[in-house]
Amino acid sequence: MNNGYLFKKIDAIVCDYKEEIIGLARDLVKIPSENIAPDGFEKDAQEFLYDKFKDINNIELDKFTPLEVKGIQDHPAYFKGRNYKDRPNVVGQLKGQGGGKSIIFSNHMDTVTRNPLPWKENDPFSGKIKDGDLFGRGSFDMKGALASTFMLMKIISDLDIGIKGDLMVESVVDEENAGSNGTLASRIKGYNADVAILPEPSMLSICPGGKGGKVYRVFTEGKAGTGYGGEQLVNPAYGLGALMRSISDYSDYINTSAKPAGHYYRDEKKPREVILDKVQIGDLSPGGNISIPDKAWFSIFIQSLPGYSEHDLDEEFRNFITDVSKKDKKVFPAEPEVVGLTRYLWPFETDPGHKSIPILETALKKWHNTAQVEGAKFACDGFIFHKYFSTPTIIFGPRGGNAHAQDEFVKVDDLILMTKVFLYLVLRWCEGEI
Repeated sequence: MNNGYLFKKIDAIVCDYKEEIIGLARDLVKIPSENIAPDGFEKDAQEFLYDKFKDINNIELDKFTPLEVKGIQDHPAYFKGRNYKDRPNVVGQLKGQGGGKSIIFSNHMDTVTRNPLPWKENDPFSGKIKDGDLFGRGSFDMKGALASTFMLMKIISDLDIGIKGDLMVESVVDEENAGSNGTLASRIKGYNADVAILPEPSMLSICPGGKGGKVYRVFTEGKAGTGYGGEQLVNPAYGLGALMRSISDYSDYINTSAKPAGHYYRDEKKPREVILDKVQIGDLSPGGNISIPDKAWFSIFIQSLPGYSEHDLDEEFRNFITDVSKKDKKVFPAEPEVVGLTRYLWPFETDPGHKSIPILETALKKWHNTAQVEGAKFACDGFIFHKYFSTPTIIFGPRGGNAHAQDEFVKVDDLILMTKVFLYLVLRWCEGEI
């Protein structure tokens, strides 16, 4: 089957499903599925997805919560402390005829919260389309792509397209907030393939690598009170402020000294992002006391690169905090405490020569005129596939903006483009015939 014929057939097929793809994406955006760790509220969206696809011919659909998977809590990749009541994964599978390679498209249904509010483009769950952009929490990360991949499976089923290898598409829970136990549950349950495609928002870059990272909380101690009785007090805000001022120096240091292993991040000018995201000093409750607090803290997310272990990152950051605190004993009567808040998201790289990459490049050049292969700019759950199940993993997703912020959006045309690219990939990888 030559590419010219295949491209024309795919164009015509996906065109017929365009409105259904967009409609599913809008429907999913309209259903809140926020991850508010340790809890998550994906159930309604997952139930909607399951009900929509449960009666489609040839699709084997499974629904299960992570803790229903035997042995998950004993797995070294399991992250403790999350609540999985009413948080089901949904996995669809089309069995191949045999003799071909298998593929899985892995999506997550959970989103970050609707905050910060207010949004300018209606409310966070409007599903509004304006100037070719679909707005709403999770539209970009990653319900738009989720809709494309589940519709891909429906297209292949509806048209009775024969494929030799198995096709799997999943919607997992608890990816945000460094979760990944939903992803782990599907792997332990046996939904594994010869290659995993993660349609995270890569801006149409083909990304056979992902960054790592971890969230830390840094505490400074003080002596509480007002000093009205002549007490010698220490305000922890001063030490915290000194540490926060030094974070830009830390960011400069780790980016100028970064020596990433592997292939994809060697030429990035700023390969490691540092996000200082939360600060608390004093009593923030309504009517809180006017007083020097006894403790203050900030939290920070630090990216890592292939070749960095969790121990490497822990030591690097703790040593930096220690060095800063030693310089001014007046504001640091005690050494600051550094606590890891999340699991370590391991960085990963798939072999640059993996055979799925040129297939994706061919399709993307057809429908987008160009194809960029690079490392993803972010960390995600791809390490579960790569590190713990030895599955080659590629990130490839749509363009959009404002992920984790107000007015999140995804490019509607990219949802159609991705469906075409993925249909081509399945036909070539799984050896299908139209």
